[in-house]
Amino acid sequence: MSYKRRNPFTPTFGHEPFAFAGREELIDDVIEGLAEGPGDPNRATIFIGPRGSGKTVLLSTIAEEASRMGWVSANAVTGAGMLSSLMYSLRMNASHLLEEPVASTVTSLRVGPVAIGREVVREDLPWRFRFQRVVEELNDQGIGVLFTVDEVDSDCAELIEFISFYQLFVTEKRDVAMLLAGLPAKVSDLLIADRVSFVRRSFQRRLTSIPDDDVREAMRATIEGNGKAVPDEVLDTLVEAAQGFPYAMQLLGYGAWRYTGDGESITRESVERAIRRTAQEMQSTVIRPTLRECTTRELEYLQAMTEDEGPSVTSDIAQRMGIGMTNASNLRRRLIDRGIIKSMRMGLVAFDMPILEVYLREHPGEW
Repeated sequence: MSYKRRNPFTPTFGHEPFAFAGREELIDDVIEGLAEGPGDPNRATIFIGPRGSGKTVLLSTIAEEASRMGWVSANAVTGAGMLSSLMYSLRMNASHLLEEPVASTVTSLRVGPVAIGREVVREDLPWRFRFQRVVEELNDQGIGVLFTVDEVDSDCAELIEFISFYQLFVTEKRDVAMLLAGLPAKVSDLLIADRVSFVRRSFQRRLTSIPDDDVREAMRATIEGNGKAVPDEVLDTLVEAAQGFPYAMQLLGYGAWRYTGDGESITRESVERAIRRTAQEMQSTVIRPTLRECTTRELEYLQAMTEDEGPSVTSDIAQRMGIGMTNASNLRRRLIDRGIIKSMRMGLVAFDMPILEVYLREHPGEW
């Protein structure tokens, strides 16, 4: 019976890839921060990037590394019930280290002629003190606690509450760390929200495009490390199609491996098929959702940028759109906040998502 090699590429939500590309330094910074002790600035870090840039994978990978160091992690996604999820995750991951939670307290003792009874009430402490109790119990054993929260949103009251009492843990020199992740616009809103000025002093790490050399190295390592070969010219085609985007890398690799079948080497035909399939997936999961969040004027600004080969001059964009510089500057700022474009230098902007630029060139006006 022939053995079919398992596909090593993982274009699924939050799944750690076989070989990382371009994010190793970010991981090392946080892990070293955990080792350095309370007060290290890497212990409060926000990962900022568009959909598919690898934020969730970073959180899960660092949590696993922290676990190997003897830390306990608590992981949640922003939304209703976030604090309950965070506490559940913390208690599950530390179940072998914690005493059973106190469910009730005695408030009175009644002695009758026949029986002795007591009244009990369920303990209902504020979230801060519930987390504090667990953190103290673990810290007393020399164990640190890492909190990770994905998809941050300043409209979530539970997230604001968590950040507020986490700040108190830092002030008390607890052995804790906090990693947040979110879309650029959501993080920008969080940084100006009330009650969380502390988070403005966190390290803010933008997940930019991965250099082609790192993409090439990771894709080669994944393919050859799992028993197939890849010709240089075929690998070059994969790298060019990925455009430095982590999710696209995994989609392309997954498709190329799958369409090669039982073959010993990745073929050009399988790569071309993977490119077509990846384009469809990227449009539905990354590109169109990103464009839907933009206003019509913002979309017109982006479309005007595609008329240039390379960076665009802000005044040229304003002229093409028939608007004044003030309006153009406001649009520019909002698109930078969304992580879609970036400022190169005074008066120049470029796409921060090359894959979006390609789409707008090939599908003008299809928003």
